[in-house]
Amino acid sequence: MSAKATLPQDDRDLIDPHFHANGDLHGLWARHRREAPVRWTQTPYGHGYWSLTSYERVRDVYLDPVAFSSQRNGATLPLDAQMADPAQSQTLRLAMQGAMLPQNDPPRHGLMRRAFQRHFMPKALQELEPFVAGLATDLIGGMLDKGECDFVSDVAARLPSTVIFEVMQIPREDWDFLFEMANRGSAPADPDYGNGSVLESRNQAVKAVIGYILDLARRRRADPGDDLISMLATATVDGKQLTDEEVGYNGFMFVAAGQETTRNSLTAGISELIRDQAQMQRLRANPDLLQTLPDEFVRWRSPLTHVLRTATSDMVLGGQQIREGDWLVAWIGSANRDETVFADPYRFDIGRKPNPHLGFGAADHFCLGALLARLQLRRIMTAFIAHVDEIELTGAIENVASHQFSGFKSMPVRVKARSRVIA
Repeated sequence: MSAKATLPQDDRDLIDPHFHANGDLHGLWARHRREAPVRWTQTPYGHGYWSLTSYERVRDVYLDPVAFSSQRNGATLPLDAQMADPAQSQTLRLAMQGAMLPQNDPPRHGLMRRAFQRHFMPKALQELEPFVAGLATDLIGGMLDKGECDFVSDVAARLPSTVIFEVMQIPREDWDFLFEMANRGSAPADPDYGNGSVLESRNQAVKAVIGYILDLARRRRADPGDDLISMLATATVDGKQLTDEEVGYNGFMFVAAGQETTRNSLTAGISELIRDQAQMQRLRANPDLLQTLPDEFVRWRSPLTHVLRTATSDMVLGGQQIREGDWLVAWIGSANRDETVFADPYRFDIGRKPNPHLGFGAADHFCLGALLARLQLRRIMTAFIAHVDEIELTGAIENVASHQFSGFKSMPVRVKARSRVIA
């Protein structure tokens, strides 16, 4: 009998990418919040972890990055024993070295964040907004010209990838390659994205993108511009220039993470607006809801399902004795439906206030690109309500098989433009 077969069903489901795509994940999380919000959980490869499902416990992890390390064993729950071995997994080895911003502990995390943040500050985004607005209008216009399309590939995926490639100044001819590698690295267990084992797929993607980013960075280091790769090429942290692996790995982060939140939150939001026409009409009647809408889109989907942390000392958390070295997996998607924090949490509400969701993380690990994600969601929905009269599904929605990113592969739709008033 396999190790996986001997595990409790809940434990198997929590690490199964296909259950995350098609199973009743929210039902499982709701039961755990009621019964054991800090619950010991096993994996098929024998390394257990504490599964945290309540908002309070997930927030605890974010608020104390010293007690809960994102670097000691990486920031993501591995899928198998190979991915939990730094000798085999390049991403885990780099994470344990603190090579990437989200997988970095204080004090270096704060120093690296300050070195990277200029392109994501309000002034930079104000300068970028006309580009995002024009792109949003073009994407909605292209969708209307077709009449029928796959909303994921034609709109939701193209918006954030085009924006991050613009910020990084990636040559247009390389966009498809980087998009493919980002999908492979983010969802290596999905048969439509992976290429070989999950370890092979992840390593292939990371190696390819690191090599690509590093090649551009070396060329731009001699003649830097005002782009994100030039920033990586010339950035210093604590007085030292980034290593080649740090440049390349953070470049991979921007390529992959720069796409996931907006792509999947936007698709989730549109699918709910299709389902709930009252919410759609509410938005059309009150465009001020464009200010609160982005955060409800993110709360509803929680594109990053979890973060992994390692306890740096013995402690008691939620009535459970945690030992130094224990893994803790904070399920963000569960926290964002916690009944003790969100009124009617299973109701999609584009005007939700307050909305203290953890979809962008919190404290030191609040998402560097949160303002950019909100800008993109606001601008694409502005274009949507201005130009789209009707939208309907024409087929089944397909989800990505991933235990890390709650993503979409396909959402076929039919659209109709709003009639133009001729003066």
